Amino acid sequence: MAPNARRVAMDNVDKAWLEMDSATNLMIINGLMWFDGTVEFEQIRSILGARFVDRFARFRQRVVTGGDGRLYWEDDPHFDLRSHVRRVALPAPADQETLQNLVSSIINEPLDRCRPLWRFFVIEGVDGGTVLFGRLHHCIADGIALIRVLLSMTAETPEASLDLLSPAPAPARHTPATPFGPLGRLARRAVQASTLVARTAVRETLLTIDDPRHPIEAARSLGMLSAAGAAILTKLLILPADRPSPFKGELGAMKRVVWSAPLELERVKAVGKATGATINDVLVAAVAGALRDYLVQAGDDPNAGDINAMVPVNLRPDTNTAELGNQFALVYLPLPISLSDPLDRLRATKHHMDVLKNSPEPFLVYQILGVIGTLPLAIAKQATTWFSSKASAVLTNVPGPRQQLYFAGRPLRRIMFWVPQSGKIGLGISIISYNGSVMLGIMADEKLVSDPQIVMDRFERQIELLAAGVLTASKRASEPVNVST
Repeated sequence: MAPNARRVAMDNVDKAWLEMDSATNLMIINGLMWFDGTVEFEQIRSILGARFVDRFARFRQRVVTGGDGRLYWEDDPHFDLRSHVRRVALPAPADQETLQNLVSSIINEPLDRCRPLWRFFVIEGVDGGTVLFGRLHHCIADGIALIRVLLSMTAETPEASLDLLSPAPAPARHTPATPFGPLGRLARRAVQASTLVARTAVRETLLTIDDPRHPIEAARSLGMLSAAGAAILTKLLILPADRPSPFKGELGAMKRVVWSAPLELERVKAVGKATGATINDVLVAAVAGALRDYLVQAGDDPNAGDINAMVPVNLRPDTNTAELGNQFALVYLPLPISLSDPLDRLRATKHHMDVLKNSPEPFLVYQILGVIGTLPLAIAKQATTWFSSKASAVLTNVPGPRQQLYFAGRPLRRIMFWVPQSGKIGLGISIISYNGSVMLGIMADEKLVSDPQIVMDRFERQIELLAAGVLTASKRASEPVNVST
């Protein structure tokens, strides 16, 4: 260890995400921020220095293995901000497809583990503006935390955003909400009393994956689990692998990203209001419809059964403080692709979402992630593969700021991000809203989904179908009833 270098033991959950890295799935969160006009490269680097490096020691630290075999965060004695912020010119014709190809080529490169695990690219000449492309390893923090940190570089007026060029200790001002907001609080209340015994039982579960009956029976006989905790573990253990489909199979080494044009959020709200659903319900139902359309085009029979998505659930307290680390869980959400009617899919989606919102499952899954971080690497990867086999995609939705924000005096036009897929999952779907618009992003394994733009186009079509279905239903409800005598 270098003289005066600080070391901090890595949290078990963060360690679990570090060790999920594989040749086919890198555990890196990728994000884009579009700005109107030209943002000077030195201004961007100055803000990153003030808002990232100066505020959070983690962005100056690398991962090392101690003499005790544990992983630690250690100050990088050779840290240089210039090696983490690079400048890139987008080649002609500098359109969205060109940008997608550039980003897709970069996301397949692993981060250098000899350095702090993050990097930014300043991409110039994008539709008359500037794009900031960030890559941060999941072991540093989860998506909610990283979006909070990213948004701490912005302000609500151009003048205030210029003030951020100077270092300041103030916490992030813009806190993304989570569509499962009350769920985290419910999970803590329901399970916190049995956290220690649940952790013990989960450890045994992961070490005996081949015999799913043993851990539950042992836990019950010893009185280690509450009825709710035992039921959740039983559900996770007996849940079968997701059904075969074009979204499942052997992964390749290349991922591709695409994103939609901004869609009007008011239109999505109107559909939700008319059907008693949330914005999140409507967006997820549209995703399910888009995936169904893709399967039909690929020759798959969607009537063969629904598929599951792994959905991150935020467990952070409701606070504006920007704090790193991973404080979320993953739950399985059925996507009703077997239903042909868009409104039927919306009703089924709402039902599945309501069930999850009233379940303590996320908190117990968070304990599982912590236990995975304590296991030998080979067993941890086996556990990750086993859990990922039960889903075909990772799906996340982050409601972002509702108002216009500014960066270095320039308007922040759009935000997009992609979460990584663990184990054998080859499809990642990200939804984010900002300033009255919503965007969809897809990261797909090229070996499985060669043209993810098809899913993207079908998503926009599904929003239109839902709006049309609501209008038709409304007209029918208002028609007078003829009674003949």
